[in-house]
Amino acid sequence: MSLFEDWKGRLTLPPLHGLRVKIGRNAVRQLVFRGATTRARIFLNDTPGHDLIKTELKPPYGQLHIRRKGAKRRMMDLPALTANLARDEALPETLTLQWDVVEPLTQRVDTPEKLLATWENQFSFRLEGQSDEPGLRLPQIGALHAIAAHFAVGDKYEPATVVLPTGTGKTETMLAAQVYLRPARTLVLVSGVPLRDQIEEKFATLGYLPAAQAIPGELSGPRVALISGGIRSVDEAEELLKNANIIIALPNSLEASDADAVAELTSGCSHLFVDEAHHITARTWRSVRDRFSGGKVIQFTATPFRRYDQRVDGKIIFNYKLGDAQRAGYYMKINLRTVEEYGDQEARDEVVARAAVEALRRDVNERKLDHILMARTETQARADALAEIYERLGPEFVPVTVYSDRPDSQNRAALAALRDRKSTGSRIVICVNMLGEGFDFAQLKLAALHDTHKSLAITLQFIGRFTRKGPEDVGEATVVTNIADPEAEKKLATLYAEGADWGLLIRRLSEERIDDELRLQNVIEQLKQNGTLAAELSLWNLRPAISTQFYRTKCKNWTPLEYAGVLPAGAETWYALDDKDKLLVAVVAQTEEVNWGDYQNVVNTLYDFVIVRWDEAEDVLSIYAGDYDRMRTERMAKAVAGDGVELFSGDAIFNILNGVELPLVKNLGSRRVGAISFTTYFGTNVTEGLGHIDKSEAELNNIACVGYDDGDRVLWGGAKRRGKVWQQRKSGSVADWVAWTKSTWDKVTSDDDVKNIIKGFLKPIKLTAPHASHAISAEWGEQAQQNQSERQSIFFGGTEKLLYEVDVGIDSIEAGGTINISFGAEDAQTIYQLKISESLPGGYAYERKSGPAVMFKRVTREAEPLEVYLQRDPVVIRYADGTHSYNCYHIPTNLEAGAYPKDQLEAWDFKGVPLNKELIGKAGDTATIQYRAFQHVRDEYDLVFNDDGMAEAGDLVCLKDVDENTIKLTLVHCKGAIGGRISALIDNFYFLCGQAQKCITKKHRGIERLVRDLKRREAQWTVTEHTRFLKGWQRELSYFKEKARKSRVEFEVILVQPGAHADTVTVPILQLPATTELFLKKTTDAKFRVVLNAARAE
Repeated sequence: MSLFEDWKGRLTLPPLHGLRVKIGRNAVRQLVFRGATTRARIFLNDTPGHDLIKTELKPPYGQLHIRRKGAKRRMMDLPALTANLARDEALPETLTLQWDVVEPLTQRVDTPEKLLATWENQFSFRLEGQSDEPGLRLPQIGALHAIAAHFAVGDKYEPATVVLPTGTGKTETMLAAQVYLRPARTLVLVSGVPLRDQIEEKFATLGYLPAAQAIPGELSGPRVALISGGIRSVDEAEELLKNANIIIALPNSLEASDADAVAELTSGCSHLFVDEAHHITARTWRSVRDRFSGGKVIQFTATPFRRYDQRVDGKIIFNYKLGDAQRAGYYMKINLRTVEEYGDQEARDEVVARAAVEALRRDVNERKLDHILMARTETQARADALAEIYERLGPEFVPVTVYSDRPDSQNRAALAALRDRKSTGSRIVICVNMLGEGFDFAQLKLAALHDTHKSLAITLQFIGRFTRKGPEDVGEATVVTNIADPEAEKKLATLYAEGADWGLLIRRLSEERIDDELRLQNVIEQLKQNGTLAAELSLWNLRPAISTQFYRTKCKNWTPLEYAGVLPAGAETWYALDDKDKLLVAVVAQTEEVNWGDYQNVVNTLYDFVIVRWDEAEDVLSIYAGDYDRMRTERMAKAVAGDGVELFSGDAIFNILNGVELPLVKNLGSRRVGAISFTTYFGTNVTEGLGHIDKSEAELNNIACVGYDDGDRVLWGGAKRRGKVWQQRKSGSVADWVAWTKSTWDKVTSDDDVKNIIKGFLKPIKLTAPHASHAISAEWGEQAQQNQSERQSIFFGGTEKLLYEVDVGIDSIEAGGTINISFGAEDAQTIYQLKISESLPGGYAYERKSGPAVMFKRVTREAEPLEVYLQRDPVVIRYADGTHSYNCYHIPTNLEAGAYPKDQLEAWDFKGVPLNKELIGKAGDTATIQYRAFQHVRDEYDLVFNDDGMAEAGDLVCLKDVDENTIKLTLVHCKGAIGGRISALIDNFYFLCGQAQKCITKKHRGIERLVRDLKRREAQWTVTEHTRFLKGWQRELSYFKEKARKSRVEFEVILVQPGAHADTVTVPILQLPATTELFLKKTTDAKFRVVLNAARAE
């Protein structure tokens, strides 16, 4: 070799032809060299006809030969290229190179083992610069360190879950983990054919890693097997393992393969990578992962949720939140375009498609952006129908369709048309569900949602895909959706509320769910540290009832595993223990003989669930058991916390009712003083039991009581001797139970006088005649109101009405106080008289006075006469004195409120409004009391709804967006003046105050239920081309429905009576709104306003 170079400059080395090996119906592919451009020098060489190239690349590309024309090809240690140069020809400025001798390059990586040897110490944790200097993103580097740390300790591992929002480089993190960890064999599970092909290409080329300078550009790619036709034999599986570093497959492809072949394949793989891991809860996915039990499994996902809130189990080792990605600039703005169409499906599709095509035209033609529109639906038939619409509305964009139930070749052709859009013109794709998670089209920036995504997991995937950064001619994302879609799942939260800040709302939706997940994960993770239960069943799915026993402790240390020593003989148990937070969870199984026959081999297997938590600071032990007796919880407490443990019992248990307003006992148990036996009282009989307790003739043993606490309806239960406390609410996770026991312990150990609490209980008293106070409202009974999720129908003769369409009210009151109750819908009404007398069987009777006979029917039961149903679930009558009754039982509520302060009365001007003309109606009459009320409130609220009619929430329903965490709900009740004049008649206020007290159920049921009712009522008016909306529309209604799930609701009630002036109201009149205000405050924590006429009586 000469001392000085004969040529220097930049050379481009061509890529090597890819390796491809056929194994059965599958293939292994490898790209040994992807090509490179480098600075180089060329020297004359001693080998005849060959020059020596020295590059800046790493070996074996640092030194290469160029063979000239006519020179003999030699097998040398160095690779060789040709440049079409004659032997004596001078080196030109530009060289066109082709590979000549490649064996030194290919032979060094022709087995998986050789390939991995070349990867040793080749990975660099290079962080991208703020000025786009090449490197990996911070979350990618963070995830890699988390993965390495997870597998650094021990030899048995939980599946590791890495949460990276779509668009932050999840796939590249997977590639980086492959190079950095250098697994011997990796099985990669993917969710669909397009994604499978895309992932195969990424692994073969190593994706962005060379450009990021995380690996040398000349590093050889892995040997990648693509399972496209199943594995037919063990021999094929062995050949795949012999030839490939990475095996990419769909779970369905493995399921369709020979079972022994799959067993061979999985046993030969050291690692399992799961892409889009929210699918892992599906059977086919889990069956593959189960083969790697205790092995090295890494689950990559944008969200740890699948449809229907199914969780991705495993340990979340890295959670990069959507908000983190937004703050780091990995996401661009999303523009939400909403349309509102309540017509049939075709009309809805037309409106969505038209708005989407308009947006695409604007982006492509005006903004010169390289955008693609995806129209998403849920069925093939719908996709075909949408294709016709888009072909008509946007023919220049050559729509194509993609869905799974068609040949892959057709889908590939459609996608190829999109990729080659500048020549084909194709910019619209109609797909069923999605193109497949992870499908990487940076230009997919417009989406038309014809069928709203109903899964949190898929929603997050969808949003991520449409906000990832793209090339310079790719702009902000736009999503078109129809907010009138009744099928939109509530868990889409505020994403589809028009005008919302999507950047904020997307972060709220995902992070709140994932934060909840992490709180539970912290408990589960600690529990898994000790015990065998986690290996038997998922701790995530444990759902304890909300109950406990408390024990005071004196021990310095606890011995939780001693619980097993008190279990019944023969019981088998599995446990999980958190030593740090002193929490034990156990499942106990035992068998018993059946009681319906004498058989040796037929037994019942009973499973019990136990939780034990010791709060060392508070010296209290909390125990939950599915069956407290069978689990011997008192003995268990001594075993766990020592003989000095003491059951927390006695009257203090009833402190659970401390702060509960208007407590009404549902059932109670008591023991006569000096007696041994107990007596249980239910329903109206509780009055007798409470009477004995008041007279100190009996002591209270157990109770279940309904009431109101902090504006919500609650039901608590407690047992004095057994020390058991429970609350009726939806079962939660173990973490929820832990939080509940902490707050409940604070409640039961308060210093309040329990005897005073018990004395405040409401007691039903049997009436022998109608109650003397004026009846002001009637409403459906407790069961009917609580079962509204179940279909309940009212039949007026042959006319069926759903329960929510039927209003119950006071029609009139007879001279002796007998109440006539109205059951009415828009076009049907029946009046029943409630008679109360000692001479009647049971002390009461319902007698139909007018209208058709009424039948009550639940979907699960036969229809029955209304008067029969009301014996079980009686109508609730409310009275002017604040009390209420059902059938012939009166509840004397203590609401001594005095008189409503006159200085708090408001005065409005009703000039030009007839004082007995109440309703706006469908005609939109503005000269009405209701419209004048609307004029006064409209500037204060974002939405005002005319809800007047049967079963109304109020004449006006008003909603206001107070702040990020608060919604204000105001119900306005209006009533015309008797005689159309200002007077001192108390009758002007009976109905108003009755409506106000009746509406507490609207608050307790929640905004979501209220919105559903309002939409139903609006739909009935829409048919006749009228609307109930006075301000705002369906978009605002949907917004409040979704926001209410995570927001506090301020409640307010306004009464409007223009038939009175502050000077005309008497003390009895003022007592009525005062009682109503106190009732609303105790039951809903509501604010209350009373509006009268500013004008005086003439």
